[in-house]
Amino acid sequence: MGSTLSVVASVAILRSSFNEFVPQELRTYLWDFSRRFSSELAMVVEQSHEGSTNDLFNALVTYLGSNAFSASTIPQRLAVGKNESMKQLTFGLDKNSEIVDTFHGVKMRWAYYSDYNSALHYELRWYELRFHKQHTDMVKNKYLPYIIDLAKRIKDQNRVVKFYTTRGGRDGWSSKGINLDHPMTFETLAMDGELKQVVIEDLNNFIRGKEYYRKIGKIWKRGYLLYGPPGTGKSSLIAAMANYLNFDIYNLNLAAVNSDSSLEYLLLHMSNRSILVVEDIDCSIMLHNRQSAEHHQLDQNITVRPPQVTLSGLLNAIDGLLSCCGDERIVVFTTNYKDRIDPALLRAGRMDMHVYLSYCTFSTFKQLAANYLDIWDHDLFSPIEKLIGQVQVTPAEVAGELMKTKDPKASLEALITFLENKANDQSDQQHGNDSKDGHQFQSSSKSTFDPADKVSAAKEEKSPAVVASPSMKVSEYTIKAELAPILEAVLTKYGDICANSSSKSIQFRSSFLEIACGIIQKLQITALKDLTELELKSMLSSVHDLESLNVEVSWLHHRLDEILQAIPLIEHCAVSREEKRQDVQETTECCSGKSNSVR
Repeated sequence: MGSTLSVVASVAILRSSFNEFVPQELRTYLWDFSRRFSSELAMVVEQSHEGSTNDLFNALVTYLGSNAFSASTIPQRLAVGKNESMKQLTFGLDKNSEIVDTFHGVKMRWAYYSDYNSALHYELRWYELRFHKQHTDMVKNKYLPYIIDLAKRIKDQNRVVKFYTTRGGRDGWSSKGINLDHPMTFETLAMDGELKQVVIEDLNNFIRGKEYYRKIGKIWKRGYLLYGPPGTGKSSLIAAMANYLNFDIYNLNLAAVNSDSSLEYLLLHMSNRSILVVEDIDCSIMLHNRQSAEHHQLDQNITVRPPQVTLSGLLNAIDGLLSCCGDERIVVFTTNYKDRIDPALLRAGRMDMHVYLSYCTFSTFKQLAANYLDIWDHDLFSPIEKLIGQVQVTPAEVAGELMKTKDPKASLEALITFLENKANDQSDQQHGNDSKDGHQFQSSSKSTFDPADKVSAAKEEKSPAVVASPSMKVSEYTIKAELAPILEAVLTKYGDICANSSSKSIQFRSSFLEIACGIIQKLQITALKDLTELELKSMLSSVHDLESLNVEVSWLHHRLDEILQAIPLIEHCAVSREEKRQDVQETTECCSGKSNSVR
């Protein structure tokens, strides 16, 4: 032991004497001379670079720490820690520790050093990398960029998701944000399985699309419109998206924003890798469909405070130059009524994907049963499947029933009773509406009855009343009874337009067909001169949604385009006819006046 200490002391004295008596210039020359005969190259990564933080140094802290237990040589000393912004423990090399990393079969020897400068009262930290000279280009062009990219992904996945909300006006977002402890994930989300997979694949394509977006000259952002009845899982889907991507959520309450400039301020202070959420976009402020008849009716009957944020301001915020100030951002609008939203907000580039969250499907029910009862199959699933196909019930209502007891049999039996009662209620309600509509139709039609129809009318009066079924099955699809003849005609002429649909669910396909048939019905019962440009654009938006789901409605799209192009001509003809009528009337009056004067 004494001899070892003696040797160490001798080496230290020799090193000190060498540094003291050999000039710096000579030491540098000797070092450079020795390197000429060495096959090894060293790179030093200091904590700061050119007066600012060295991003590569910070990346190495994360990267080498994550490889500490998988490297070929595990360091004898490791630094470990955790803070509130991280989900898990983080590791790093302790000072004067070494680790060997392997990249593309090449060994990379890393060492971490620190030294305290007593004059500056500052601790210097740096990493040193040693490798064979022949791999210089690979280290510069591949290895170091790989470290930066992987370290970013490790940090992003390990950071805690934060939830921010507006405090109003220029106060900006809540200062620190709240940890989003929402447990919802795509594994537990009660959502139609096929639709869920479509959303996940779209998110994956977005995350991997940085270079693609740059190549096509678009901002790296994506817009989602979530619409459907209340209780169908819109908020749960947002939470699942945030947990899946590890994105922070910025919940924007437009009613709390004072002006368009305040909105710009808020968006400029959002972080990258975040989701901007505007829930119930049709209700938050008066951003309704600008030419909607319903909206005008509301304006006439209700005095509303002028909007604090304008539609133009919102459009510029999510799709103008302001949207360039940030990467990896997602914008999500939610609404229960898609038709109340101005088409300008819905077009591709603003809301790229429209996700319709429907009433509970059997696929959704099975996910709920797995979550709440830990079962994937049961004898009672068959009657439940039939009832869910007939009843409009939300996933939230089904979940509420399944939560009442943990016994699978008792829970499912209670759910069947609930669904049967709901089916009866909906049937009674539909029967009442049909009777009311029939009475209104007969009352309004008495003055316009053609005499030739009196015989058939008398026969109908003598026959017992028949209540039309609210839905009817055409081929394998269930659709509203009033739309059944239209669907039969479509299937006869164009075949099964849903055959290649991205959804295999019969219930979803039926809803797609109902949308298309509803548009056709509107075109059939409305005169061309009475169709507004706004109505046609709304129909085109729905057809675009169907086409994005691989529903073959290009023929309907083409027809709507033709009508839209014809509207200016129809309006021009109407104006010309009116002008001609006025001219004739004026001429007649003039001639009449002259005739009287002659008498």
